[in-house]
Amino acid sequence: MMKYRTSSLLDKSRRKNPKVRFNIEDLSSKVKGTGAAILYGTCSVSMAFINKILMTSLEFDFPVLIMVFQMLFTISVLKILCYFSVINMPRYTLSRGLSFAMPSIFYATNSVLALGALSHMNFAVYGVLKRCVPFVTLLLSILILRKGCSSKMTILSVCMLTIGCVLTGLGDLEFNAKAYIFGGLSNISQSLYLLLIQRSAHGKMSTIETLQLNSINTLPFLTVAMISMGEVEKAMSYTKYNEISFIVAFLVTISLGCLLNYSLFLCTRLTSALTTSVVGGLKALAQTFFALFTFGGISHNMSTYIGISMNTFGGIFYIYVKYKESFDKKSTDLKKIMSFSTAEDFKSATKEDEKEEEEHMENGFVVVTESKKEES
Repeated sequence: MMKYRTSSLLDKSRRKNPKVRFNIEDLSSKVKGTGAAILYGTCSVSMAFINKILMTSLEFDFPVLIMVFQMLFTISVLKILCYFSVINMPRYTLSRGLSFAMPSIFYATNSVLALGALSHMNFAVYGVLKRCVPFVTLLLSILILRKGCSSKMTILSVCMLTIGCVLTGLGDLEFNAKAYIFGGLSNISQSLYLLLIQRSAHGKMSTIETLQLNSINTLPFLTVAMISMGEVEKAMSYTKYNEISFIVAFLVTISLGCLLNYSLFLCTRLTSALTTSVVGGLKALAQTFFALFTFGGISHNMSTYIGISMNTFGGIFYIYVKYKESFDKKSTDLKKIMSFSTAEDFKSATKEDEKEEEEHMENGFVVVTESKKEES
C-alpha cells in the first residue's frame, strides 16, 4: 500500500513543483558556460601569438593603434549585423554609455598595459605573469561583488597558481622591470573590469550590449592615448605596409580581437570573473609550451620548471574544485527541495486522494489500495 501511495504522491508532487524534475535548463547553462570558456581560451591563445607576430616579428609595435582599429572594426561589424537584423541591439545613448563607463575605462587601461608588457617581455614569461590575475580577482571580488570569501579549496588552487607564477618569474633571466610593472598593473585593471562586467551581467545586460558599449566607450580613450603617445607619427614611417605578411597579420589581429572581446564577455556572463581569469591562466600554460618551440626566450632552470608545474597543477585543481562545488550544490539543492516541498505536497496530495476516494464511494465504488482491486 505504501509503495502505491508514495508513487502516486510523488507524481503529483513533481507536477506541482517542477524543480523536482531534472532541470534541463541548468544542464544547458553549464554546457553553454563550458563552450564559452573554451572559445575564450582558444581566441586568447591565438590572439597572443598573432600579436607577438605583428608587434615583434613584423616590428609593428603600436599597441594602442591596434586597439583603436579593433574597436572601429567591432563597431562596424555590430552595425552591419544589426542593419541586416542578424542581431537585436539598442541604440547607443549617453545614459547607457555612462552606465558602463567604469568597466570600459579599466578595459582600455588593461589593453594598453598588456600590449606594452608583451612587447617588452619574452612570450613564455608574459603568459605566466598573467596567471596572477585569478589571485587579484579573488581578492577584489570581496570588495566589488560583496559575496564573501570563496571556499578554502578555491583559495588554495588560486594560491598555487600565484606561487607558481612567482617561481617562474624568478627563473626568468631576461628580467625587464618596465615589462613586469606593466604586467602587474595590467593584472589589476583586468581583474577590475572582469568583476565589473560580471556585476553588470547580473543586471540582465546581454553580451552584444556589453560589446557595443565597451567598444564605443573605449574608442575616445584609446584615440587620445594613441595621439599622446605619438604612435600616429611613428606608424606613418612604417615601411612594411605593402607586404602581404603584414596585411594578413594586421587583418587577422583586428578581426580576432573582435571575437576575443565577445568570447571574454560571454564567458564572464555565463560563468564568473574568477573562472574567466583562470581560463586566461590556463591558456597561458599553452602559450608557455608553444613558446618553447616558436618564439623562445624561456629560461631553462629548476625554478622555471617548478613554477610551470605548480601553475599547471593549480589550474587543474581549480577545475576539479569548481566541478565538485557545482555537483555538491546540485545535490544540496535537491535535498532542500525534497525536504521542504514534499512535506507540503504530500499533505495536499493526501487530501486529494481522500477526496477522490469519497467521490468513488458516492458513485458506488470501493477503492482497495492494498490489493489494487475495485469492487462494485
